[in-house]
Amino acid sequence: MHAICQTEGGGYSNEQPVHEVSIKRVAIGRYEVTFAEYDKFAEATGRAKPSDSGYGRGNRPVINVSWDDATAYANWLTKQTGHHYRLPTEAEWEYTARAGTETKYWWGNDIGSNRANCSNTHCGDSFKYTAPVGSFAANPFGLFDTAGNVYEWTCSEYQDKY
Repeated sequence: MHAICQTEGGGYSNEQPVHEVSIKRVAIGRYEVTFAEYDKFAEATGRAKPSDSGYGRGNRPVINVSWDDATAYANWLTKQTGHHYRLPTEAEWEYTARAGTETKYWWGNDIGSNRANCSNTHCGDSFKYTAPVGSFAANPFGLFDTAGNVYEWTCSEYQDKY
């Protein structure tokens, strides 16, 4: 899983150095995939439904899925809709999550209060674990929950260093 990388001067050593990447136009889901959506896939394909770890299902973001599960879901969705779905690259995810800004979050460099679900770390939200998708304001690209809540899978292979 990949977290949103921090900007120059911060972040983990394996997220450095800051570097320029060009991405082509991309469409990305406005919301995280929910348990309700993923459970339809699991039922249709005979896959086991992932555990919700007691956090709740329905409109909560799906958790406890592997990269292979996430990729299989995207492939299944492609077959169901006739539109091409895939996991975003890490660069696509970072760009869209930050809404094209160069700050840590689309709203700035500080998490602030009540802008994201921080799990059991206090940041003004009222959720003990995951928050229902769409619980926080959309970024300028119209995407919800791009910081906090759950980690997102990308199709980029992990590298220790860039």
